Order: sequence, then C-alpha cells, then structure tokens
Amino acid sequence: MMHGLSERLTKSGIPVLRLHYSADPAKRPGTESGDRWLTEATQGYPGGVRSPRWKKEMEIDYGALGGTRLFPEWEQWQARICIPAFTPHGYRLYGSYDHGWRHPACYLVHGISSDGQIVTLWEFFASQVPVGYIAKIILGESVVLADGRKFPGNPYAGEEVYRVADPSIWAEDQAMSDNTMKSIAKLFTMERVYFTKGERGGDTMVAEWLHGHYWKEPQAPLYRITRACPNLIREIGLQRHKDLSSQAAKDKAQPEQWVDKDNDAWDTLKYFLQRFPQRPEVESAAQTPNSFSWWRKQAIAQQEGTLEAQPSFTMQREMIG
Repeated sequence: MMHGLSERLTKSGIPVLRLHYSADPAKRPGTESGDRWLTEATQGYPGGVRSPRWKKEMEIDYGALGGTRLFPEWEQWQARICIPAFTPHGYRLYGSYDHGWRHPACYLVHGISSDGQIVTLWEFFASQVPVGYIAKIILGESVVLADGRKFPGNPYAGEEVYRVADPSIWAEDQAMSDNTMKSIAKLFTMERVYFTKGERGGDTMVAEWLHGHYWKEPQAPLYRITRACPNLIREIGLQRHKDLSSQAAKDKAQPEQWVDKDNDAWDTLKYFLQRFPQRPEVESAAQTPNSFSWWRKQAIAQQEGTLEAQPSFTMQREMIG
C-alpha cells in the first residue's frame, strides 16, 4: 500500500479507498517540501492543523466539526500514554463497567501501583451481548455467541479488589418470566458478579484531572493505557464539547456540555477514576510527615496557636504485663 492511501470495507461490504494529501511526496509532512507546503496551505484555516475545518477537509475526519476536541493532541500523546500490555506485578486491580445493549457494554480492568501510577490493563467492549455471557467473560471464561462472535475471558478475573458500575443498572426494569421486575445488577448478582454503585456525570471534573494531573506532563504520564484497550484509546480521542455556530456564539457563551456520543468506554473509565479523587499536590505533601510542606504547615499552626500535639515519631515499646 502506497503512503497516504488506505482502504476499508463498509458494513455493507462496499470497498472504500481513502487518498490523503501525504500521498504526494511534495506535500508529505516531515519533509522539507511537505512542511513548507503545510505552512502555506494552513494559512486560510484559523488554528492551522488543529482547526476543525482543516481536520475535516484535509485530514478526512468527518466528525471534526462536531465540537471542540477535549484532547486535541491525543494522536501525539498516545506515543507515551499508550503502552504494550504487561503483567501487573505489585498492582492492586479494580474493575469498572458501563452497561449497554444497542450501545456497547464495556468492562475495564485497572491497576494502581504502590507509588500511585495508574494503568488501564484490559477491556471487554461489544454491543448486543446478554448479561449472562458478559458475566462469564468478567469471571474469566471465554465465550462464543450464537452469531459466531468470540470473546476472550478476563485475564485478571478474581484479582479485582472491587468492581464499580453505572448506577443505572440498579433500576428494576428487566421483566422476568415469573412476572417480576429485576435490575441488571440483580441479574449479574445471580451470575456471581458483584458491583458497587458508581457516580454518573463528572465529565468536566475527570477531564480536568487528566489535563491538570495525570497528563499534565504527557511525556511522563501518571495514568497510562495498554494497547489491549483499543476502544478506550479511540474514544478518548473522540470526546468533544458541544459548540455553538459562529452566528449563535456572538450572543451566547460556548456551553460546557459534551457531545453525547462515542462515550461508552469513557464513561466506564470515569466510574473508576471518580473513586480516587485528586488532591492538590501541595496538600498531599503537607500530609507527609517531615516533608518541607509538613514542617511549614506546623510552623504556621504554631504561630496561629492551632498546633495540636504531634507524635514524636520514635518507636516506643509497649509493656505487656
């Protein structure tokens, strides 16, 4: 396949060829002539290569005008944030789940190391999979559906400290053969899969944590994702804010709302991250005995007369009579 040319089949089996401008050697980014052309070609696009209109018209990103991307440089960040799968020795593992039928259901396994590094290790992601089969997958069993689809079992089954899920699965809206109504959570419980309730919403809060803490330095990320989670990686790059049209924006501020699409794996990640809210770094340091911030806090408290009695930090032997 030549550079800049790609092919795919639609769901209807129709072949599609995609020809990108980089197929022309004189326009290929990374070359002297290509960079010169790119500089000239982006002059008419406010924001240059990051302009949504440039991305739609020149990068063939059909959803580019659907809103402002939350992570506009996600393609570049992936080189450090997305890593090969590995064996998580020394990590505490957790699961998170977002239910769906027409929309994909998603189960993620996350790990936290002893020094606070977080990694999402594995994913199940598919639509129209019955609860009984999803439960088997979560418990580590590989399954084959009647339509021929095959799904591997969770390689970390039984190692999760707990599993958190979309709170809507506790709604009793599933009709049973005995004329009773049960919840999705109850159906999972009957299959020996147990969840604790997660929190809905929180898109902006979690986004701020990622931008301001976990990915504050993309070259040294505190949260990473293995390549065993392709749908989570894809969806993070698709998260967008809703944008008003240029005409409407003259009289109204841009909304804080998000585009409610392609967010099944994203929501699953949120349920997990919201269990570990971030504290400011200075506050965290102030809680560590004998750190500079801790001693500063003690000095201020002493001046204000609010210093409480502190342990001596010497080991005392308890006499047992």
